[in-house]
Amino acid sequence: MKSETREKPNGWDIKVIKTLLSYLYGYTFEEDSLRSRVMVSRSRKTGRLKEIYLDNVLFATIRLSDGFLVPTLHGWELLVSQGKKYFVEVPEDVASFIAEGKTVFSKHVTGVYEETLPGDEVVITSKSNSGIKVYGSGKAVLPGSSMGKIKRGKAVKTRHGKKQ
Repeated sequence: MKSETREKPNGWDIKVIKTLLSYLYGYTFEEDSLRSRVMVSRSRKTGRLKEIYLDNVLFATIRLSDGFLVPTLHGWELLVSQGKKYFVEVPEDVASFIAEGKTVFSKHVTGVYEETLPGDEVVITSKSNSGIKVYGSGKAVLPGSSMGKIKRGKAVKTRHGKKQ
């Protein structure tokens, strides 16, 4: 199987990336800063954007089925540094289990972005003395307004955990 080739994005690609980040996650970036730091890979068959690299590290993938931009853990760390949106916060003792890829249960949620809807991609964070740490990412099962209030059931189906 051939390896994916990375290339500089054209003007349309930058516009697509900027629009997806703004629409899906509410983050805005300057086009000039994106243009100089971003590389993309495309599908060999369709030519569509497939992966987005920021400073040569995988930042996000674009899901083929719906065009949704799904950040990697590195991508979420950069997005969290821009401001807290689409986050679920858990205590640090629970975060170690999340880092192993375990499910986040509603009773463990201590903070949440209230506008989160079921099916949204979220980042799982924890507050520590050194600031906010990213422990994983996944798909919300409950709406943000119910997480932490409902004491039974899953809040987030963890997709990726990050060992600290």
